[in-house]
Formats: sequence, C-alpha cells, structure tokens
Amino acid sequence: MTLAKAMRLQAARIADDLFDLPLAIIGIVIEETTGEACAKYFDEDALLVLLDGPERRVGAALVAPDIVGGLIQQQTMGRVTAPLGDTRGMTSTDAAMVAPLLDALFERVTPVLEIEEEKRMMTGYKFGSHVEGPRVLGMALDAQNYHVVRLTIDMAGGARQGDMTILLPYVPEIALFDPDAAENETGQPAVPQTLSDSVMRLPAELNMVLCHVTLPLASIEGLSVGQTLPLPQNTFPETQIVAATGRIIGTGTLGQIDGVRALRLARDPIHATQPRRRLSDRDDLDLPEIEALPDAPRRNNAASGSFAGQSDGMESLELGEDMGGMLPALDLPTTIDDAGGDIGEIPDLADLSGGGAIATLPDIGGLPELDDLPDLADLPDLAALSKTG
Repeated sequence: MTLAKAMRLQAARIADDLFDLPLAIIGIVIEETTGEACAKYFDEDALLVLLDGPERRVGAALVAPDIVGGLIQQQTMGRVTAPLGDTRGMTSTDAAMVAPLLDALFERVTPVLEIEEEKRMMTGYKFGSHVEGPRVLGMALDAQNYHVVRLTIDMAGGARQGDMTILLPYVPEIALFDPDAAENETGQPAVPQTLSDSVMRLPAELNMVLCHVTLPLASIEGLSVGQTLPLPQNTFPETQIVAATGRIIGTGTLGQIDGVRALRLARDPIHATQPRRRLSDRDDLDLPEIEALPDAPRRNNAASGSFAGQSDGMESLELGEDMGGMLPALDLPTTIDDAGGDIGEIPDLADLSGGGAIATLPDIGGLPELDDLPDLADLPDLAALSKTG
C-alpha cells in the first residue's frame, strides 16, 4: 500500500463517514523540497493551517478556498453548490470546519502504509492551529527539508475542485522508534535511537598541530621524504587540536601510551568552572590543615556597660558602676608646674579684652594725594534714603 493509493482510498471513505460527501482525489503529486523553497506553495487566498507533529515537529496544510467552502456547505446545508467566484479571507472558524478531515486523514492513512519511509513521514500529525498569513507560516516552518504532498480534490461529482497541499518535515530513519521491536542480542528491549546517537556515530576528523614553521621557498622546494626539520622548543606540551575547518577547539600535550601516540587534553581545573564552597568539598581541594585558635576572653562580657544608639547615627558607651576598677587612673596635669618638666619660656600674650591692638603697624608713607578726584556732589543723600527705606 503506497501513500498515493492510501490517500485515494481513505479520503473517499473519510468524506463519506464524516460528512456524507462524495469526494475523490483525482490527482496526487509527492515530492521533496527545501525549507526555503516552501514559500512557492503558499497561497494567500488558501486556508493556512499548522500541523502538530511528534517531537515538536511542525507541518502545514494549505486548502484551496473552493474546497473549504464545499466542506462548510455540506456541514451546514447538506449539499455542495458551485462556487460563485468571489473570495474572502479565511478565519479560525473555517479551520475548525476542516480540522476533522485533516485529523482523520493522518489517523487512517498511516496504519495502512507499507513503505517505511512514507509511514515515518505521516506518523503522529494532527491539526494544530490556523495561521493568519504566509509570512507567519514561513516563520513556523523551520526544518531544512520537507515532503510535499499535493492532492487535487473533486467534490460532489465535479461541483467543486481544488488543491490541498501538505508540507511535512523530513524525518531521519533514527527518529522513528517502534516500542514493539524485537529484543536485541542480550534479551533486553531494544533501545530507541535518537538524533544525538546518530550524530555521535558520525566520523569526525581532527588534526594535531605541533607548531608552525616558517621556511624560505627554496628550502620548501628542496624537501624530500625522510628529511628532518628542527622544531621550536616546548612544542609537544602546546599541541593544538584543529577541526577540518581550521578552527582550534582545544590544546593538549602530545606523548605516547604503550607505543601508541596519545594526546592528554588540557583542561581547566574543576574549581574554575564549579566553585567549591561546602565543607564536604575540602577533601578534593588539597588545602593545608589550619588549627583553630583558642577563644580569647572578651572584655565587654565582664562589664555591665552597653552600647546605645544615638539619634545622630553615633554610638555611646554607658559605663556601669562596676567598670570603675577596670579603667586605669589618668593623672593629668592641671597646671604647667604640675607637669614636672621644663617646657621653655612662654611669651606674654597681649590682652584682647579691651580691644587693644596686638601690634603697632608701621607708618605707610609715600602715597599720592587724591585731590584730583571728581566732585560727587550730585549723589543723593544716603541718610535720607535710609530713613525712607
């Protein structure tokens, strides 16, 4: 049972069972395309629907307006009439009327398929949601390659005809797993294959680069098999791991194990990426043993004083009665004689209580006469102004 044959048989049965509608598929084309080329199948007048697939894969279905109108007429009026030729925008209500046909198509076609690739392509899809326009639909289809199934549908014996295009992302063989598969050699159930398992089995080419040597062109032309080249110092501990594209993906030290070349990868210490802060991590850090110091007596424990906060943000110490013996007595001199030492002569200071001068200023002579200043008699009387103010 191929996909084309299954589509023809099951579509006619679905239309008869669900809608009591004569429906036939008069043409079917199955092809493959890239994700970028899917835009050529988009029709702004068609009903655009997203399909939800397994493992969050997204497909799409585009239904011509004449087919959508025929399904709505059959479900509302019980008969299909010829299209009038006028077009209108598709809505979510139109998508809900077409959803039973799409869901039943995937549910009934997939079990009867015998070609493994076609069965894998159709498995697990159902109606998702209505899409407003081609731009949003193109953003939702993010796979690299797609299967395209184009169906030409005839309704009610030629009353309406139109296309239905189904876009399904390409699925690799390892993505489909049959839970009823036979047991493996150990007698245990087969392990499902995933995309990561397949990628890890792919060959990867890595080159070990010891160093870069600069030689004149004449020396390069004279190289021959078996000739040795001097290498710079410290090349083996700084071997570079280079991918096929030339990107350096790591470094290491080149050596040998049991006569076979080996490379010890240079890795950052584990504490550089995973901080060790717990007490249980001390065994892996190789830290020196530190003995705990004995607890020193605290002076303020024996005192009955306490710190009290002040309104200006400072702190003051209120001393208790029993703290007097804890502080040493300070015998400060009250006069110069009590200090018991010679601090030199202290000069007499002038008495400023009477406003007397501290020192006599010298006479300043030689200043010019100011008789040539202009007469300022026209100025107003400042005393009169001050009284009026």
